[in-house]
Amino acid sequence: MTDVGQDKTPGGTGGPDAPFGPIAPVRRRRRLRPRSMLVLALAAVLLVGVGLEPWALHIGGRFTPNMTWSGYGEVQASNGGKYELYVHLRGGLLSTRRVRCGHTGGCSNLIGDAKLCGRNGATEDMALTGSVHTWWSTDGARTMLLLNGGSPVKLPAGWVVAFGGTWQGPNLVVEDTDNSFTEPFTPDGAIRTTTSTADAGTAAVTLRSGSADDFARACRALKQ
Repeated sequence: MTDVGQDKTPGGTGGPDAPFGPIAPVRRRRRLRPRSMLVLALAAVLLVGVGLEPWALHIGGRFTPNMTWSGYGEVQASNGGKYELYVHLRGGLLSTRRVRCGHTGGCSNLIGDAKLCGRNGATEDMALTGSVHTWWSTDGARTMLLLNGGSPVKLPAGWVVAFGGTWQGPNLVVEDTDNSFTEPFTPDGAIRTTTSTADAGTAAVTLRSGSADDFARACRALKQ
């Protein structure tokens, strides 16, 4: 007589309705935790951004893993003024707070700040935006720097100082040819409250790698 309801399969757990042996446990797929998903998403964005603009990792021919570069140089203006300019740049679309594209093509991929001192001893802080037109290397790349705002004295409302040029190896050589520098700045470095075409002129500067301390020393020497 057969015992109904007993499991006759060795090691099995089923009854007469489970003739094929023990049932294998179901393996559940491990889900990624939110933190892991966030890390993967950030890594993907970083890889895409660097892939689009690898130049930001070696600005001025140097390895710049934080995508930043600082430099300073003497501005020589056609009105006889001499100044020191310092810029701190953050390169690449990932470094900019907002991507702005112009009607002539190309988008801003530089953001940062700038300092300017003159022979009057005052130092003005300004905001900086701009663009580097290249993919792999900054050497020879066409570059635009736009300075606006100002502290403690602001530039005239809506005024933007525009420097354009190219990278020449480790240096950034730029100039202003449309009066945007000489009209707001006097020869001794003060900012005019109103501008006039009577102060039209040009200005040029070669920016070389350097720190804010290097800039401060150059300003003290300029004042003497």
